[in-house]
Amino acid sequence: MAEELQNDIDDSKELIPEVKIPEELVPVIKDLPKKKQQEIVKAIVSVSIKKQLSSFKGPLPPPEVISGYNDVVRNGGERIFSMAENQSNHRIKLEDFVIREELKLSGRGQIFGFIIGLIGLGLATGLALLGHETLAGIFGTSTILGMVTVFVIGKKAQEKDISEKE
Repeated sequence: MAEELQNDIDDSKELIPEVKIPEELVPVIKDLPKKKQQEIVKAIVSVSIKKQLSSFKGPLPPPEVISGYNDVVRNGGERIFSMAENQSNHRIKLEDFVIREELKLSGRGQIFGFIIGLIGLGLATGLALLGHETLAGIFGTSTILGMVTVFVIGKKAQEKDISEKE
């Protein structure tokens, strides 16, 4: 039974070569009359053809579809290209804006980190001059270790981001 159905499909191979009858369908239609089986097979082929003809990848449809839009809407193809170009320009501007803002934030973070580091080292120096060497050592050491850790971790995270994007 499945072979007969597949033979009916094979007869239509010049239209669509990859059509295979689903195995789940065979038990459902095996008791139907031959004419009904053929109608179902033709419907499967028809749906497969429509599906293959109407699908495409990429931002723009194939030229045949674009010319079809020209038949339906005046300058339809040109409008589709214009829409794709506008979307591309918008995405480029958005990415440019995001990159500029990230650079600004990074620069501000470095400036504020430098200021906080100077305050910490100044506080450690002041404490040392007032005779609180232990407390000055704790402040100075923690400030320097904190700054080094932030810069090392930040550099490793930046390298990781760059390697992931490549």
